[in-house]
Amino acid sequence: MVAPTHPRPLSNPEIAHRLAAYAHVLQSKDENPFKVRAYRRVAAIVKGLRESVDQLARAGADLTRFPGIGRGIASAVREIVHHGTLGQLELPLTNVPPEVAVVNEYPSLDPKRVAQVFQRLRIRTLVELKKELEAGAIRAAFGGRMEDHFRNAFRDTTLILLDDAEALAAELKAWLLARCGAKRVEDAGDLRRRVEAISEIVLVVDTDNLPFLRSRLAKFRGGIDLVATADRHVTFQLPGSVRLTVHGATAANWGTAMAVATGSAAHLKELKKVGGLNRRTSTEEAVYTSVGLKWVPPELREGRGEVAQAARDKLPASVELADMRGDLHLHTTASDGIDTIEVMAEAARERGYEYIGITDHSQSLKIARGMSVAALKAQIRRIDQLNGKLEGIRILKSAEVDILADGSLDYPDDLLAELDYTICSIHSRFRLGRQEQTERILRAMDHPAFTILGHATGRLILHRSGYELDLPRLVTHAKARRCYFEINADPDRLDLAPDDVREVAKAGVKLAIGTDAHRAAGLDYMRCGLDVARRAGLEKSSVLNTASLAKLLRVLRKT
Repeated sequence: MVAPTHPRPLSNPEIAHRLAAYAHVLQSKDENPFKVRAYRRVAAIVKGLRESVDQLARAGADLTRFPGIGRGIASAVREIVHHGTLGQLELPLTNVPPEVAVVNEYPSLDPKRVAQVFQRLRIRTLVELKKELEAGAIRAAFGGRMEDHFRNAFRDTTLILLDDAEALAAELKAWLLARCGAKRVEDAGDLRRRVEAISEIVLVVDTDNLPFLRSRLAKFRGGIDLVATADRHVTFQLPGSVRLTVHGATAANWGTAMAVATGSAAHLKELKKVGGLNRRTSTEEAVYTSVGLKWVPPELREGRGEVAQAARDKLPASVELADMRGDLHLHTTASDGIDTIEVMAEAARERGYEYIGITDHSQSLKIARGMSVAALKAQIRRIDQLNGKLEGIRILKSAEVDILADGSLDYPDDLLAELDYTICSIHSRFRLGRQEQTERILRAMDHPAFTILGHATGRLILHRSGYELDLPRLVTHAKARRCYFEINADPDRLDLAPDDVREVAKAGVKLAIGTDAHRAAGLDYMRCGLDVARRAGLEKSSVLNTASLAKLLRVLRKT
């Protein structure tokens, strides 16, 4: 076994970073593409492992037991662990294209996109790249999606999706309970308030020995870096990921600790004004009730007047999962889904739903295997057959119909008339200006078959900011045309955002919460859509698919 010369243990993400960087170098040298893919694949595997690769390598364990790791890559991993880097990586970096050197420093960048920007803007260094980004040159030359790619890569604070943060927090809580002597651990901060992208995981821990907990927690995933420590809290940096802050608490002050660690700064300021944090309480409810307030749900603790509402008993009765009667946005094997109509219907019935809507993609969206006119007609007949024999669930006939560039819908009128409703969405021409994009949707809403505007802004969280729209104008038009908006519950979208949902509901326009599920398990994304709805203070009466089947059908027929 090679004697290690690199004293600090490396986390799995750090090892993965070096492997991915070497893959970029190999690609720039036109090396065997199978070798390039092998290093990238192993980098992804190493990053996701729960065992510490550093500890395994230092102990001389056989790394080839992991899928994709052969003798050559195992040797490279051991070299990284023992010396902190890969000699094969250090030498080539002196003679690679400048974009590869940039990607080595920021591995989340796409080398092809970096090369495009370098070539178009005639730059060669990271400093020039950042300067052009801030000057707006990348947006001007390539559009907002390219700009978002670079801004996300250069972000000082790493952000991860709420769904991913929840999984990471679950792993951390299990570690704290099993390895660190914690008696109780609960989510707090942005995660508990269900914010869509998370930069810091905050946990409250019942512990009698915070120093011991801190020392054991530092070994998580092979080692995490201590950033700050105080009497009752400690902060770590998870390599290649978000920060972690743990607040120590006891049974006697648990409620106060949870309230302080959960609320936004603006919420805590409102709470302090009414004396809500003046004394320790064992329950969080007592923080509020002790000063004459109704308990404020975590999703509402953003400092938007909720404390004053709680004082007047005017908090919204936010919609809950038990209120949902069906899912109106589902895909099947007829387009780009994984499961059949029957499987999706059974999954919905198991969740207690009365109905589902099958909304496979329309004919113009070739990349998603959009259905031809003949295919949709066949699906309509198939759904009629299934409804004749299925019990306890009704399948509604629908489609996710593309809104074309001129605002027309992607199927002929006679076929659209056979559907129970439509979800109409934009999947192309994202770079149209605010007025053009708005006019495009307004024209689509004028069609009598238009029912629900799907994922209205087209955003992909952390990847694409979405196109600009005149939302007030769209809301006014939707109300006049008896159209609706969607809260798309896909964790990558969560579109509309809470502020926009608030604006739509305030105008008296209902919203449907749809999972956009492409497999049966995706129906569980309903909880993600409900997070958005609850953060917006949406009540059951404002959600289209809380209605019974009979009532929903009357609404969809616009009668």
